[in-house]
Amino acid sequence: MDLFKRGKGLYSRWFPEYRLDDDTLLKLQDCLLEMLKEFTGLCEKYGIRYMAAGATLLGAVRHKGFVPWDDDIDIMMMRSEYEKLVWAIKKEKREGRLKDRLLARPLRTKRYYFKIPKYYNKNTEYLSINYMGNPAFNMVGLDIFIADRIPENPVHRHLRALAYDFSFYASSFCLDYIFPSPVIEKKSATNPEVRRFYSFRKALGCVFAHVGGMRFYLTVCERLARYRGKSRLYGLPSGISYLREVFDRTMFTQLTTADFCGLKISIPIRYDEYLRNLYGDDYMKLPPADRREIHTACRVRLKKG
Repeated sequence: MDLFKRGKGLYSRWFPEYRLDDDTLLKLQDCLLEMLKEFTGLCEKYGIRYMAAGATLLGAVRHKGFVPWDDDIDIMMMRSEYEKLVWAIKKEKREGRLKDRLLARPLRTKRYYFKIPKYYNKNTEYLSINYMGNPAFNMVGLDIFIADRIPENPVHRHLRALAYDFSFYASSFCLDYIFPSPVIEKKSATNPEVRRFYSFRKALGCVFAHVGGMRFYLTVCERLARYRGKSRLYGLPSGISYLREVFDRTMFTQLTTADFCGLKISIPIRYDEYLRNLYGDDYMKLPPADRREIHTACRVRLKKG
């Protein structure tokens, strides 16, 4: 058991009663697709460069749509493009549009305690098991990853990634301590494995909450993400990403399009290099059923618009 992991796989194993059924998953994907269509239209209107990333890019290339068992959308963009997106959404809201949308930003949006921005549909509800204690942002949303300059020196890059991961985990432990999930607490009473996992996280959260605090560790993450030195390399500031998602700038600027459920979305021209780097040379091959992620949620309410 990985005590430092907040992975969906653990919760799907411990909480089979909350697994999403096929019908709910398809409706969730439809909702996400409508949001993606709106998001890409916004980017096109304001000349904002973005690219599908992670499993969304894999889905576009391998399935021409969602990976069948996926329940989110991953978008990536350079920080300069993200800043244009922030400005564009503020402008749209001033002019009376996007009233039911929210761009939640780390350290800038009140009660938002996550390390990446998300573009939310406020007409929806997606209540994750691990976040039930703080339901302020339990909505359907698109994940936005910001590609920043990263050190060329591999030792420097690795040390920076270790510091980033430490700060990120410290903030997530604080979240479990300050906003414990009642569903996980209840399961802990009858499941020793869950009890050990969650008690350990909350105990560390108590320490970190009193030594630094959640906002402090999120601030460290934010500062580590913005490397100020000269470098030709760009990527995401985490341990795994600093090992696997390290590219030159052109990966995020030289784009083409791909079909995603009938919608044309932006993907990197060098998508094959990106996907091989992330998923291995056989990324076009479906994984066996026991390696496919099963998703859980305590409550899902979907309303398009």
